[in-house]
Amino acid sequence: MAVQEEGDAGKSRYLRLMILVIAGILAVQIHWSILLLVVWYYVLKQLETNGHLDKWNASRVLGVLLMIRTDRGQKALEFISKPRKAWRIFGEVGLWTCRFVSAFVLIIFILAFISMIMAPSEIPSASPSEVILIPGITPTVPLIWGLIGLIVALVVHEYGHGILARAHGMRVRNFGLLVVGLIPIGAFAEPEGRELLRAPRRERQRVFAAGPAVNIYGGFLCFLVLALVANTMTPAIAGVHAEGIIEGQPAADAGLEPWEVITHVNGSGVTDYSDFSTLLDSHRAGDNITLTVLSLPDSEGDREERNISLTLADHYQYAIDQGTDSEILEAYGISEGDAFLGVSGLASNGKGAERLAGPLAHDAPSNPVSVAIGFAIQPVAIIYSPINFKGEIMHPNEADLLTTDSFIGPVGTNVLLHLLFWIIWMNILLGFANLIPLIPFDGGHLLKDRLHDYFSFFAKFSSNSHPLQVEKTVNKISSFSSLILFGMFMIIILLPLLI
Repeated sequence: MAVQEEGDAGKSRYLRLMILVIAGILAVQIHWSILLLVVWYYVLKQLETNGHLDKWNASRVLGVLLMIRTDRGQKALEFISKPRKAWRIFGEVGLWTCRFVSAFVLIIFILAFISMIMAPSEIPSASPSEVILIPGITPTVPLIWGLIGLIVALVVHEYGHGILARAHGMRVRNFGLLVVGLIPIGAFAEPEGRELLRAPRRERQRVFAAGPAVNIYGGFLCFLVLALVANTMTPAIAGVHAEGIIEGQPAADAGLEPWEVITHVNGSGVTDYSDFSTLLDSHRAGDNITLTVLSLPDSEGDREERNISLTLADHYQYAIDQGTDSEILEAYGISEGDAFLGVSGLASNGKGAERLAGPLAHDAPSNPVSVAIGFAIQPVAIIYSPINFKGEIMHPNEADLLTTDSFIGPVGTNVLLHLLFWIIWMNILLGFANLIPLIPFDGGHLLKDRLHDYFSFFAKFSSNSHPLQVEKTVNKISSFSSLILFGMFMIIILLPLLI
C-alpha cells in the first residue's frame, strides 16, 4: 500500500511538473501571467490541503480564486445604514438608474456584437493582456493606481449591497475579497441567504442594484472633485501645439515638429487656440508667415526658441484632394483660399486639463443643457483616456505644458488627479460591467426578478398558471439568456484572434 501511495505521489509530481512546463511554454508564446496563474493554483492547493485556508477563514473557488472572508466592518455598516428610510429611497432611485444603465449596456453590447459579425476583419484583435483588465498586466491600467482604484471601487460596491440589505432588515454575515495572486479582482458581501431569498422581490432588487448604483454615483461625485482640481491647472507656457504634422504641407516643409509650442505669429503673441485661429484667419492661402516656436524640452527641461517661415496652403483644396465632398466643406464653413497650416490636433497648451474637466472646464460652454449633457457623458468618456495614452490620464507632453498655483503644488496636484481619475475609472467600469444582464452579475439578478414581476402579472389573467410554473419559466429564460450573452461575449473576444 505504501509503495502504491509513493507511486501515486510520484505520478502527481510528474504531472505537476509537466503542467508547469506547458504553462511556461504558453507564457512565452502568449503572456507571462499564464505561468503565474498555474503557480498560484498549486500554492492554493497546497494551502488548502494543509488546512491553512480554513484557519484563515478562506476558501478556494473555481480553482484559482481565493475567497477571503472577514466579519470586520459590521459596526461601521450598522452605523451607516441607520437612516433606514433614506437608504430605501436611495435604493429605489438606484434601482431605476440601474435599469436604465443596464438597458443601455445591453444595447451597446448587442451593437458591438453585430458590428463584429458584419465586419470581423475591420475589428482590431486585442492581445490577451489587453482583454484581461488586471492592474499591472494590461497596458491600459497601471499597477499602483489601478489597484488603489479597484480596491476603493470594490469596497464601495459591496458596502452598497450591505447597506441596502441592512436597510431592509437583512443580516450580513461576512464581507470579503476575491483574490488571484496578490491582486483583488472582486469583492462580496454575504447576506443571510434565506433572508435574501424570502425578501420581497422589490427589496431584493434594491439590494442587487445598490452596489453598481453606489459605484456610478460615487464615480460622478469624484468627477466633480476631479474637475475642480483640473481647473486649478493652467498652461505653463502661453501658446498652442499640434499633435500631428501632415507630410507634404507647409508646417512639415518648414520643420515644425509635433508638440512644439507656437508662441507668436509674425511677432504677435498667441495665448491660446482662439488667439491663434483669429491670427490665422486674418491670412489667406499663399501668404508668408513667421512662427516663433519653442522646441520640446531637453534632458534638463529647457526649450530652444527659433523662428520658422512658411507659405500657407489652401485648406479647401487640401480637403478636396483628400476626397472630402464640397457640400461637407460648405457646411463646415471652409471655402477656397482659406489658410491651411498643415497640422492636426491643434490645441491650447491647457488641453490636457480641459479634457479631464470636460463640461466643467473654464472655457466650456455655459449653456445649462450643454453642461448637463456633458456632465452625464464625461465620466464615461474619460474611460478612453488610458486607452488612448497607454495607461496615462493624458499625454505626457500635455502634462509637461501644465502648472498650478494650488497650495499642494504641481506634484501634489498631479497625485490627486491620478487618484481621483482611477477611482472614477474603476467605479464607472465596475458599475457598468455589473449591470450586464448576465448571471451571476447584478444585472442578471435584476433581469431575473424583473422577468418574474412581468410573468407574475400576466399569470393573474390565466387560470392554468401556477407560481411554481412562473418560477420555472423565469429560471429557464434567465439561464438561456445568460448563456447566449456569454457566448456573444466570447465571440467578440475570440473572433478577431481567429481571422
